[in-house]
Amino acid sequence: MRRAKGQQHNIEGAFVLVLFAVFAITVIAVLALGANSYRRLVERDNDAYNKRIITSYVAAKIRSADAVGSVAVGGFSDPKVDDGVNTLHLYREIEGDIYDQRIYYYEGQVYEILTIANNNIEPEAGSPILDANGLEFEMSDGLVTIKATDTDDRVNHTSVAVRSIAGVSGRAGTDINESGGDSGGVG
Repeated sequence: MRRAKGQQHNIEGAFVLVLFAVFAITVIAVLALGANSYRRLVERDNDAYNKRIITSYVAAKIRSADAVGSVAVGGFSDPKVDDGVNTLHLYREIEGDIYDQRIYYYEGQVYEILTIANNNIEPEAGSPILDANGLEFEMSDGLVTIKATDTDDRVNHTSVAVRSIAGVSGRAGTDINESGGDSGGVG
């Protein structure tokens, strides 16, 4: 009988050890699956962020500068002249002087510069703010459409309604008032 009792303790010990091993393997498997799920979620969130960051940034700039005659789309040096660098011009008055904040795409990056209005500078003078594969602006009837291509060639479109419609400069540099005529605003 003694022998049977000793064997029973060995079997109980082995059973507890096997049960512990199964539990440990299960915990490790759940942790591995959780880590993989978390990694995929982070990648998805980063992809969504990178896709929208350019258009979100520009839309916020337009909203912050929304005033009569303060938004124009066109060429780099002058919104009325197409010089090959599609540019968003945001005008504001600072201490009596009119400043032109320009946002544009140039040589693989989105640039921004703040300068005195009508200042003839080169696109290289701006500060690069984001890497991109393209950025285009279009303005029609007080609606600025932003088309941004990120570094992974994903395209994102956003339109921003300029709330101060009367006197807003359009693509050709003309100001649109409520009757649709030219009111000759800033630009």
